[in-house]
Amino acid sequence: MKTVRKLIGTISYKHVLAVILLAAIFYTASATLPLTLEQIGSYFRKSGKAAKPAITTQIGDSYLNMLDFDGNMLLNKGSYLNLNGLLARFMGQRFMNERVKLDNGHLALLNARCDVTLPAKKVTQLCESQRERGGQFLFVIAPSQFPKYENILPAGFDDYTNLNADDLAGMLRANGVPVLDLRDALHEEGISHTDAFFVTDHHWTPETGFWAYTKVIEYFAGLGVIDVLESKYTDISEFNIEIFKNWFLGSSGRRTGIYYAGVDDFEIITPKFATDGMSVEIPGKNISKQGNFADVAYNMSENRLDYFRCSPYSAYGNSDSGSKSYRNSSAPVDLKVLSIGDSLTNVPFTFLPLVFTTCDELDMRYYTGDFQEYYRDYNPDIIIIMVGAASPVQPNTTYNFTG
Repeated sequence: MKTVRKLIGTISYKHVLAVILLAAIFYTASATLPLTLEQIGSYFRKSGKAAKPAITTQIGDSYLNMLDFDGNMLLNKGSYLNLNGLLARFMGQRFMNERVKLDNGHLALLNARCDVTLPAKKVTQLCESQRERGGQFLFVIAPSQFPKYENILPAGFDDYTNLNADDLAGMLRANGVPVLDLRDALHEEGISHTDAFFVTDHHWTPETGFWAYTKVIEYFAGLGVIDVLESKYTDISEFNIEIFKNWFLGSSGRRTGIYYAGVDDFEIITPKFATDGMSVEIPGKNISKQGNFADVAYNMSENRLDYFRCSPYSAYGNSDSGSKSYRNSSAPVDLKVLSIGDSLTNVPFTFLPLVFTTCDELDMRYYTGDFQEYYRDYNPDIIIIMVGAASPVQPNTTYNFTG
């Protein structure tokens, strides 16, 4: 008995946790063993170049099909993803559930070669229409997680993001369309992609999105379209940055779990200076708000610590919507701006109303109105289209703007 008591006394909580973890692994394995064995057999039957996705990805797909996040089983879908991601990380796997782990540890979706002829045509037509009205036009290419001037892909993988974006930029410039390529600006200013993007999501961080906003302002100031502004509007030191540590699991992370690449910090950026008198109308979400910048620009209901159910990134610009209308009577530049973009632009476009009195945003993925009628009535002084290098062919570039 003394020997037994002595043995029990040496058991620590770490041993208990180890037993629980092993039990969870065996539970998971037993629940999916028949299908898993079949998938492993199928994997090894393939010949030629190494098959993708790898074994643990195929097993992970089995987990995904078993349970919903709110399932009543011992382990819900998020737990299965986490377990699969932990195993993949332990094995050094660089591809999981349609996401590749880059050399900097970030998760990314590979893009195939695409034809950008139609986007170049449609964007050129809108640019020409805007110029005929006497207005300004700018097309902005935002960087992706794949650097233009550096290869951080693991061996055996190919991505054509930057080639596609180069094609589009070249066609637009040949057609006389002004192009601001933020991939080049990022490189010239020595900003690393590791710092510029989330690890688990395809979007840039809020600070990088803010930087993109300042580049747009600098562009129009450089042309003399707007006067040089007080530095407070573009100097990040004039803004508060609230950091939420280990707060955000992005869209890629939701496919791989919290252990495969970790989780991200998240930032909310607000001006230190007074911004009263702003408003926003978002018909598609029944949103009508007035107040200062923080009151108007953010929807904080999504900024919660819930990795698989919440997306803090959606706080910026009140998330995606077909149309938004910002007004700011105290803004220094009394011009009408029409900005067209998708979720990537939620951050930079959110800051434009600090500078311009009248800012409308459209996302042609969701916009259901008559664009020609809207364009005629709104009559913008400036049109900005911004798309990511990873998605040059999309409704925001292929829409039939001019009828």
